[in-house]
Amino acid sequence: MNVPRDLGRTALLCLVGGSADAIAYLRFGTFVGAMTGNTVLIGINIAEGHAASALYHVAIVAVFLAAVIATRAAFDLQMPVIVPLMLTAIMLGLSGLIASPWGAALSAAALGMQNAAVRRIGGVPVNTAFVTGDLIRLGTAVPEAGAPGPNREVVLLASAWVAYAAGAVLGAVALHLMPYPMIVPAVLAVAAGVVEATVERRKSARESK
Repeated sequence: MNVPRDLGRTALLCLVGGSADAIAYLRFGTFVGAMTGNTVLIGINIAEGHAASALYHVAIVAVFLAAVIATRAAFDLQMPVIVPLMLTAIMLGLSGLIASPWGAALSAAALGMQNAAVRRIGGVPVNTAFVTGDLIRLGTAVPEAGAPGPNREVVLLASAWVAYAAGAVLGAVALHLMPYPMIVPAVLAVAAGVVEATVERRKSARESK
């Protein structure tokens, strides 16, 4: 495991997820990465008799899931990792130009695509569009942190949570300072795509030797 490189990869992707989720929630009242939050909102909407709001959040969850399925299917056809990450950047950028729930749907598709595109970093399973699973794996790994192996997992998963939280701060600040704040996670997604493509290229070069 190349610790600095993998920490950087994790931070970039989680900054994308955290910033996009914060912007979408503040602007559209829904999460575009944290589907746990949307599921809770669906339940609240149903309990309060707000059918239209419940359907709105159901649609966001459906779009996120569809993007994950489509991305994994595309990987079965040998799609390079840079493709979904660049599409993520484009979709996030475009979503910032759409002042309607369609912008949230586009952002949800983008984060679903990102999370499906990069599932492991440094051999550790990592979610970058939401962090609940990361926290569960972190809590599981901490008791074994004295062994050499799990230490890497603890560092990587802890950095994922910190970066996601930092991304949320960045997104909230950008929303108040910029007319098109989604440009922030879009630019970060471009950087993440370049980094992931470089990692894949080096991996392929090693395997071909």
